[in-house]
Order: sequence, then structure tokens, then C-alpha cells
Amino acid sequence: MDRRQIFLITLGLWLGTMAAFASIGAASASGLPHLWYLCYVAGVPVSGVLLSLVLQAGIRRLETRSLTGRWIRLVPLLLVIVVIQAAIDQWFYELMREVFGRKPTGEFLRALALNVAVYVWIFIIQALIFELITAMNRAARNARNAEEAREAARAAQIEALRNELNPHMLFNTFNGLSSLVLSGRNAEAEMLLERLSAYMRACLDGADVALVPLAEEIELVEAYLAIESVRFASTPDVRIDCPDDLAEAAVPRLILQPLVENALKYAVHPSRGAASVTVRAARDSGRLLLTVADTGTGSGAAGAVPPGTGRGLSIVSRRLETLFGADASVKAGRDEGGFRVEMLLPLSGAALGPAIRLR
Repeated sequence: MDRRQIFLITLGLWLGTMAAFASIGAASASGLPHLWYLCYVAGVPVSGVLLSLVLQAGIRRLETRSLTGRWIRLVPLLLVIVVIQAAIDQWFYELMREVFGRKPTGEFLRALALNVAVYVWIFIIQALIFELITAMNRAARNARNAEEAREAARAAQIEALRNELNPHMLFNTFNGLSSLVLSGRNAEAEMLLERLSAYMRACLDGADVALVPLAEEIELVEAYLAIESVRFASTPDVRIDCPDDLAEAAVPRLILQPLVENALKYAVHPSRGAASVTVRAARDSGRLLLTVADTGTGSGAAGAVPPGTGRGLSIVSRRLETLFGADASVKAGRDEGGFRVEMLLPLSGAALGPAIRLR
């Protein structure tokens, strides 16, 4: 709660207290209280509010101490505040009687002792309320700090998982570049460098954002395919099916490229172009279904993961789990046409909410 809210709560407490005092006066007068008594009741909260704010400031200042240590220091402050308020109350009570032509009570000390007995309970109740407010504020602050810490840890984990992918792709590209240079194919090597530069620039643009529009992720895949077309002197047979109404769907950055890379490496290239890869986006019961499927025969029994693809799939699965928890899933295995990976994740527009940023 901010200072304004604290002040309004304190004012409300004192208005309630003075309403109780006014009711007592009305009962004593067997009807409406006298005007002097109403003025007295209206004036007492002025000092009461100020002293309550002093008490609240003391509680807030001692917030970092233990409950026992805090109250050992609060009790003397509380007693001083009670005595001051009791004295101001009785002084103002006598003043109002005198202003309206009534005789002084002549019992200042006795009335002061009675006021102390009343106000000690009023301020104790207020102190407990302030303690509760302080505890609520502390809990809310700790919750915010814990959430920020969890978000920072999650962002760091996402970044670490994503960074595991880049060296793998770069190694293959530089290996291809080395082969081109050694074989004297300098023009192709230069073209490969240009396309690698374009791909890396696309990767680095907004690299601190974990979720991007699907259309942007497709562009990264196309930039990667441009590199592959130079490395193997032919354009890979990759078909991309992304409906226009899903172009802005939010997906993890670099979630498709490693799957396409695996499909090319373990299905298309061993088949010498006889196989193809299909990247498809579709709606599935209000969720986004991303599919990367190839037509390579490969090796192994149905449902088996081709050798070398397990690590990439594991990283993809962990990234989805980190970002979406149980709301996302990955299913991979062989089917009649080849190998298929299906990712099911929440369907939301990239512009519908704040992006998850990597720290």
C-alpha cells in the first residue's frame, strides 16, 4: 500500500473512533450531544491521525527486525503516543467547555488517566492493523522479488538451451565453408559467407526476445535453407505451409530451424534429394500445432528416433516445457512417410502481451 492508502485507512480508523465517542455523548445527553461536545469530537482526530502516522512510520522503520525486537522498541513509542493523545484530548475537552461557557471539570489528572486507559487500546489495535498492512506489503514485495528471480532464472535457462543450438549449426556451416575454399570454389564460399551473415543478423535482431511471430521464425528457416543451398549446390526440397491467419502466432525463437536441420541431415541428404521436408502450422482445438515431417526412410523400427536427432529433440522439448509448462507438448516418431515431429503449444498472438525477454 502507498502512503495515500495508509493515510485513508488511518483517517477511517479515527472517524470510526470519534463516531463511537459521539454515540457515547448522545447516550449521556439522552438525545443530541451538546454543540461543544460535537466540536470536541470533531477536533480530536486531528492529533490522533498525526500520532497514528508517527506510530505507523515507527513500525515501517523497524520492519527488518524480528517481531519481538520490533515490539520491544515500539512499546515505549506507543506509551508516549498514548500519553500525548490522552493529554491533548483532555486539554481540548476542557477548552471546548470553556469556549462554550461551561465550567471546567476540575478533574484533569483523573480524566487523563481514564483517557490513557482508553487510548492505549485504540493505539494497540491500530498498531496491530499497521503490522498486518506491513506484513501484507512485505509478502507482496517478496512475491514480486521471487517472481522476478524465477523469471530471470527461466530466461537464463531459455537462453542457455537456445545457445546450445547455434554452435551445432555454425560448425556444419564452417565445415562446408572450409570444403568450398579447399576445393577452390571461392565464389560459392563468398556467397555462403554472405548468406551466413544474413542469417546471423536475422538471429541477432531481437535476440533478447524468447517469443516471436511465426512468420519471423519461418524467415529464419528460409535464411537457413539459403545457406544449405550453397553448401550442397542445390536447393533443399522443403515445403512450408503457414496460413496467413497464423503468421502472428507467438512461437519460441529458433524452434523450427534445428528440426529442419535434423530432417535435412538425417533424411534428405542421405537420400541425395529423394526425400523432402514439410513444415506446417495449423490450428488444433484452439492451440497451435507445428509439424516438421520428412519422407526419408532412414533406419530403425517404426516410432524410433533416428540416430543423432535425440539431442535436438530433447532441447526443443525442454525449451517448450520451460516456456509453457504443461501447456505445450512434443511428439516425435516414425510414420508411414518418414519421421515426424509435432509440437502443440498455446495459440496466442505475439502482440497480445509483453514478450518474455532474455536477461
